[in-house]
Amino acid sequence: MSVHVLMVAEKPILAESIAIILSGGNCSNGACSISTYNGRFNNLPAIFKVTSTCGHVMGVDFPGKFNAWHRTDPAE
Repeated sequence: MSVHVLMVAEKPILAESIAIILSGGNCSNGACSISTYNGRFNNLPAIFKVTSTCGHVMGVDFPGKFNAWHRTDPAE
């Protein structure tokens, strides 16, 4: 069983750079600039997908418990 990990960068070139660096250059780039590579996450086999946003983030609407990033479990 593989874990699926989604990473979203601010810009397309940043997403591509992250995927290249973390995969050791062994990633594939699919449609809409989604780079994919295999690795490990929490000691489990994982499929990583790295993509980006386009445009500008005008606001965020997270539930209150997720607003303190330093106290939030990323697995949630």
